Amino acid sequence: MSDFATGKPLPEITDQTRPFWTAAREGRLVMQKCQKCDSFNFHPKPWCIECGSRELAWTPTQTLGTVYSHTVSHTVAMNSPVWEADLPVILCLIDVDDAARMYAQVTHCLPEDVHVGMRVQVHFEVLSDQICIPKFRPVQPAPQPQH
Repeated sequence: MSDFATGKPLPEITDQTRPFWTAAREGRLVMQKCQKCDSFNFHPKPWCIECGSRELAWTPTQTLGTVYSHTVSHTVAMNSPVWEADLPVILCLIDVDDAARMYAQVTHCLPEDVHVGMRVQVHFEVLSDQICIPKFRPVQPAPQPQH
């Protein structure tokens, strides 16, 4: 499936991934949590990645996380012009505070400003009527009082 306005491919919504995409459309980040061992799964699977249980519940997570690893992409596959305005893309592994490590794009900052240990917060980008994708941006430090 692709977005007709931009020509960019969109994620496929399946029965297994629908709760994730529905929550994202509502501005909520959710992950599967195992009811047996309390592990979180990212990305959606039919069983727990730790114990194999199929007793998974969609659970809201924190909206804050920490950059675990990152890379910057200055090109895209086949040099498609529909992606040029998005380059460079900062791709990260994010440790969500109370959940699993997930991969996501970090936005609202320069590539040279991203670093391991950087605090980030989720935001949702609307891609279509059905899909909002979670992305992260740097947490802004609280303003310091002027003396």
